[in-house]
Amino acid sequence: MSLIYHINFDEGYGNQTKELIRGNLLKIEYIFNNAKYKKNCSLRWIKSPISGYALDFDGYSTFIIDKPLDLIESFTISAFIAPRCFEACHGEVSTTIVDQLDKNDKKGFALSLYQHGEIQFEIGDGNQIYLLRSKKQIKPYKKSLITVTYNQETKEASLYINSEFQLKCESITTWKPSIIPLSIGLNNSPFKISDIFKGGMFSGLIDYIQIFDEALSTETIQKEFLSLRDKLSLDLKEIDLDEGKLLDDEHRPQYHAIPPQHWMNEPHAPFYFNGKYHLFYQKNASGPYFSNLHWGHWKSDDLVFWENEKTALFPQKGDLTPSGVWSGSAAIGPNDYPYLFYTFANFGKKRNQGVAIARPKNVEDPHLVDWEMSNHAVITQTDKQGIPSQFRDPFVWKDEKEEGWYLIIGGGIEGKGPTAWIYLSDDCVNWTFKGEFFTVDNKKYPLLGTNWELPVFLPVSDDKGNTKYMFLFMSYFNSEPREQVDTYYFLGEFDKNNFKFIPDSLEAQLIDYGRFKFSGPSGFVDPLTNKSVVFSILQGDRNEQEEHDAGWAHNAGLPIELYLENNELRMKPLENLVALRAESLVNEKDKLLVDINEKLKAVHSKMLEIIVEFEDTNKVVGLELKKHPTNQEKTSLIFDKVQKQVWIDRSKSSMERTGDIQGGSLDIDKGFIAHIYIDHSTIECYLNDKKMITSRTYPSLKNSDYISLIGDDSIIIRSIEVYKLKSIWKNSGSE
Repeated sequence: MSLIYHINFDEGYGNQTKELIRGNLLKIEYIFNNAKYKKNCSLRWIKSPISGYALDFDGYSTFIIDKPLDLIESFTISAFIAPRCFEACHGEVSTTIVDQLDKNDKKGFALSLYQHGEIQFEIGDGNQIYLLRSKKQIKPYKKSLITVTYNQETKEASLYINSEFQLKCESITTWKPSIIPLSIGLNNSPFKISDIFKGGMFSGLIDYIQIFDEALSTETIQKEFLSLRDKLSLDLKEIDLDEGKLLDDEHRPQYHAIPPQHWMNEPHAPFYFNGKYHLFYQKNASGPYFSNLHWGHWKSDDLVFWENEKTALFPQKGDLTPSGVWSGSAAIGPNDYPYLFYTFANFGKKRNQGVAIARPKNVEDPHLVDWEMSNHAVITQTDKQGIPSQFRDPFVWKDEKEEGWYLIIGGGIEGKGPTAWIYLSDDCVNWTFKGEFFTVDNKKYPLLGTNWELPVFLPVSDDKGNTKYMFLFMSYFNSEPREQVDTYYFLGEFDKNNFKFIPDSLEAQLIDYGRFKFSGPSGFVDPLTNKSVVFSILQGDRNEQEEHDAGWAHNAGLPIELYLENNELRMKPLENLVALRAESLVNEKDKLLVDINEKLKAVHSKMLEIIVEFEDTNKVVGLELKKHPTNQEKTSLIFDKVQKQVWIDRSKSSMERTGDIQGGSLDIDKGFIAHIYIDHSTIECYLNDKKMITSRTYPSLKNSDYISLIGDDSIIIRSIEVYKLKSIWKNSGSE
C-alpha cells in the first residue's frame, strides 16, 4: 500500500498548499487574494489536532486545481471534512470534495456531498458512470471521515462514513481515469446558478485528503477513524464563517445586524426569551447569492448589539423541506416555550409551500442554539386557497385574553387579488382555518400585487391609549404586468369575531420611499417595553459581479418603533440605538445654517447619526451626505415644503454608477426634522417621524464621507446633533 496523493494543509497561512507526494505547490483560489473593496488577505486556516491546520473553503470562491492524478487500478480516497451546509436547492447537483470526473467521456472519479449531507461517489468506465450515494447523512458543523474504495479485482466500490460501511456498487467494469485536472472544492460540472455564480462548491473545513493505490480494508479504515475519535470536537467559531474577514470593507455596514459573510434576505421571527432577544434571517452560507435557504440566527441583549449564532434551521431530506426553509415568525407558545413557524419548500409538489414548526432542543440553553424541526406540516395549502405555490411567510401572535394564537400567511386569489389567510390555534400545533383575513381587488389597486409576502400584523398606540392595527406586507407579482415590488401598510381594526382586518382606507401607504431598499418586514411587540418594533432587510444595490467580489450581500435595517399619532402611523428609530454613540461631534441650537456648515467641515466619518431640525420655512432645505470635499460625489436629501415633497438624489452618489431620485409626499406643519443614520453604504432617513427613505450609496472616491446642510445661509437651524457611531462587531484578528 502506498500513499500516492496527500494534502494536509499544514501551512497554516498564505494562499498556497503543497501536495506532499508529487511535491506540487498549489495555488488556493480565493476572492480576497485580489480584493476589490478591502485589503488583500489570505484564507482562514483553523488549527487542527490532526494535521496542524484545516482549510476553510468559503463555498463559492475557494478551490484548488492540480494536475491529473495517474490512477489505473485499485484506490482509496479518504477525506476528513466539516461542512457548513449542503446544496439543497438544485436537483442533482453535488458539492465537490475531490473531482477528476469527466462526465462527457464518462471517465474518472468524484467524491462529493449530495443535497442534504449524503455522501456520493461517481466512477466512470468510458461507457457509463456508476453512482454510489449513502442513505445516511453527515451533519453540518460536525467533523466526519469520508472514505471510498475501489477494488479492481472484485470490481466493487464501497463507501464508508466514520469507518461505518454504508453501501457498495458491484460489477463495475475496469474503470478508466480521465485526463482533466483534479479539483478540490470545485465541481467540474457545476450547476449554473447565474452568469456569475455556480453551485457545487464545498463550504466548510477540509482537514486532509489522502489517496492510496489500494482498496483499504474495513479494519484499516476503522483504525484510521479510531485514531481520530478524540479529535472530533469543533468550536462554532471555527466552523462558522469568520465575521472579522470583511470588517475593512469600505461599503460594508458596521453597526447593523449582518451575517459574518455571504448572502442574507429578510430578518424574521423576533422574540424575547429568558433575558435575550433572538432574531433570525434567510441565509445562504454557500456564497453571496440567492439560493439554498437556511435560517441564520442572531442574539442580543438590547436589539442593538448582536451576536452571530449557529445556523438554526437547515433544509432536510424528506417530504417537507428538501428545497429550503423560508421565512416565518416566532411566538412564545404553551408553557412559555418558544416556537418557530417557518415556510417549508418542496419543489417536487404543485403546492410546494406551507407551515411547519421548530422548538429548542434545550430550552435551558441561554443561546437557544439547537432547534428540533418537526417532520410534518402544521398547515398546508389546499386546492381552494388561491394561487398554487404562492402561500408563505406565516406571522403568529398571541391573544393574551383568550389564551389563543393567530396565524396569517400571504397568498393570492386568481381573478380577485392578493390576500392573507388566517388560522386559529390553542396549542400552536393544531390550526383551524378561518378564511380570508384581508383581500384587495388588484384590478383597482394593481400596485399591491397578485399576492402578498411577509405579512405583519401589529398594534400601534398613541400616548392616550388609543390603539389601531397595522397590516404591513410586501407586494408580489406572480404574473404580468409586473409593477414595482415594495412594502406597504394599512391602518385599521381587527374584527376578532369574524377574523377580518377592516382597513380605515383601501389606499395603501408606502412605509418607505427608498424603492425596495426597505423590504422583507417582520415585527413583534417587545414584552419588556410593549413597543411595536419592526425589522427589515436593507437591500443592497449592486449587481451580481459586485456582490461576488465583495463576498456579502444585504444587511438588516435598524429596528424601528411604530406608534400612533392623530390616528396616523408614526415611525422612529428605536430608543436603544443611543448605545451606538461613541462621540458627540456637533451639538448646536438656534444657529445660522452658514455657521453650522462651517462646523460640519470638520465632520467626516462613514458611521454617523445626525439629528437636525430646520426652522419652519417655505425654502428648500436638506442635507448633503456621503460628500466628497470636491463635490464630485454626494447624496442629497431634499425637502420642499411648498410642493410637500421629500426626496433623496443619488445622481451624484458615485462617479462609477448611474444614480436616481427617489421620494414622495411629506406634508408637515412645522420645520423639517431629519434623523439620519449613515453606516458605510447605508443611509436611513426618518423624517418628522412620518416617513422614511432608506437608501444605498457606493462612492468611488476615498474621502466621500463629509456632510453639509442645504438651504439659504440665513435659515435658522433649531438644533443639530451629530454623533460618531461604533461598530457592533469584533475583529477576530484572523487574516
